[in-house]
Amino acid sequence: MMPEVLTAEDCRGRFILIVGEVNSGKTTYTARLLQAYLLRFPEPVAVVDLAPRLPQRSAHPVFRPGIGGRLTIPESPRVHCFSTDVAAPRLQAESMEERRLLAEENARRIASLLVHVDASKFPAVFVNDVSLYLQAGSVKNLLEWLDGFSTRVVNGYYGVSLGTDAFSARERSGMEQLMRRCDRLVRF
Repeated sequence: MMPEVLTAEDCRGRFILIVGEVNSGKTTYTARLLQAYLLRFPEPVAVVDLAPRLPQRSAHPVFRPGIGGRLTIPESPRVHCFSTDVAAPRLQAESMEERRLLAEENARRIASLLVHVDASKFPAVFVNDVSLYLQAGSVKNLLEWLDGFSTRVVNGYYGVSLGTDAFSARERSGMEQLMRRCDRLVRF
């Protein structure tokens, strides 16, 4: 099923949430919206890319090339990129305890990064792979941070291919809370 096609005008002043399975096109769609937004509006834009840097190949059973894809960011003096090193707990951990610890470290790193992305400097923010933060981070804190921006275009994993255990259920619950708060939901 193809998602609805949004324009830059559809995004401006709204919270757009893009969700779906792995390798469904969420990041590519977000990059297209970012490009359209930059062409249409002159203001500075913050891009927060939370996708992990993964090897091209892995022996993990759920690994597929393209999982954790980073945004393709247009070169522009108005684009300010923010990222931090994060792990892919489900793909890198060898135990549930290690998965939990990796997710908690990711949440700490991402929370620290978000403090540096000042909404007063950027009317618009584009966030790639927010679901990684929701594996152990605070939905309330994330929503408060997002509310500081006028325009919010956010994507994240919302599926079952990476598991349905308690770890995945926490992430899914966080994404569902975002779904209830967004202005427009785009499903892949």
